[in-house]
Amino acid sequence: MGCGLRKPEDPDDSSPGKIFSTLKRPQVETKTEFAYEYVLLDFTLQASTNPEVIKINSVLEIVTKVEEYYHKGYVVGAVHSIIQPVGQRKHLSASYLYRVVLWRLKLNSKHSATPSGHRRPKLVIEECPLTYETQTNDVAKELIEKINVAAKKGMKFVGFISQHHPPFKWCNGTNQDGDIESILHVGHSSDENCKSWNEGTLSGQSSESGIEEELHHESGQCQMEDGSSGSTKSRKGEDSKLYTIFNVFDDESTCWTYQEGILSMKVTRKGSVISTLEADWLELTTFYYKQGLSLIDSFVYWETPKGDHLPKSLEGIFIYEEEGCGVPGSSRKGNDAIVVEQWTVIEGCEIKTDYGPLLHTLAEFGWLLTSVLPTPVLRHDSEGNLATKQIVFLQRPAMWNSSAQIPEKSYFD
Repeated sequence: MGCGLRKPEDPDDSSPGKIFSTLKRPQVETKTEFAYEYVLLDFTLQASTNPEVIKINSVLEIVTKVEEYYHKGYVVGAVHSIIQPVGQRKHLSASYLYRVVLWRLKLNSKHSATPSGHRRPKLVIEECPLTYETQTNDVAKELIEKINVAAKKGMKFVGFISQHHPPFKWCNGTNQDGDIESILHVGHSSDENCKSWNEGTLSGQSSESGIEEELHHESGQCQMEDGSSGSTKSRKGEDSKLYTIFNVFDDESTCWTYQEGILSMKVTRKGSVISTLEADWLELTTFYYKQGLSLIDSFVYWETPKGDHLPKSLEGIFIYEEEGCGVPGSSRKGNDAIVVEQWTVIEGCEIKTDYGPLLHTLAEFGWLLTSVLPTPVLRHDSEGNLATKQIVFLQRPAMWNSSAQIPEKSYFD
């Protein structure tokens, strides 16, 4: 946030992202009663040469991996995949990367890591008996009902996360015995696999079509026993699993309620693949923020519908939380918001550029990250690295009568 305002008409082909807010910049950078500390942890279902990327066999293992941070007063605020694993994108090694965002109140003489009178929660991840074949908006509404039932038992909803699995049987005629890395790229290590996606790209330009050609080529390397492509043969219950994440409190008197809000995005496609997307994030969310609600997660059915008709929009839902006891600033009326359209850059199998530096800066001004929406939109940066668009949502209790303000349509670098 160290640069001036950009002109709204500037193209974003080479921009690292845009920032939209219900406030003007001087107000965004005004310190409040609270400040936060963040820890960002990256996990992978594959092997990684980077010791800072934690290897897991299942997203369920995240619970034990973050336990030490809970003892230090942190809680998980968001869990998200790095890219949205849709269609051929499931074959990218980046689709096996996950980000966990933990936060705590910044320690000072006035506030402690754990507010007095409140016990530390514990993280719980539960599997949902659903797969992508059945995930429609109607199912999302059913899931909201389930998390509302759980909330009455002291379970504070963090979000949904999916985990997909590649085909395990045959690749290039060889039985891999469940070796994920061998299936994704025969004869190459995980890092070499990632490097192959990044070669031969156009400098500084979006190159989604080239990415799709590479994806189709790669997916053709691996065939199921019956000769069909692993990417087109989806095995119910095996191809993808959905999990629900909660912070669980012992005190069941603390309760939260959840409701849905409209999520609508305009998309363009190259073939059946989503190449760009846009939405008026503030117009979609400001009404709920001004009511004092928190945007916790979203639910979108990303898969391309069968048939010749390819819709130019995507519909989904935002999931909002009515704040319960113990939330800093919960007695205030309304929230202000920041929405970041971030291009996250992946070098090899590791995250090179993301929203982390911005998040740490905003933490000093009391901004709390509540949700990150990964997308299937990909491009290559000027160095040939893979980049994906993510939508980051932050909020802060309103400090003044900002409910009458018009959301800022301009944005920062």
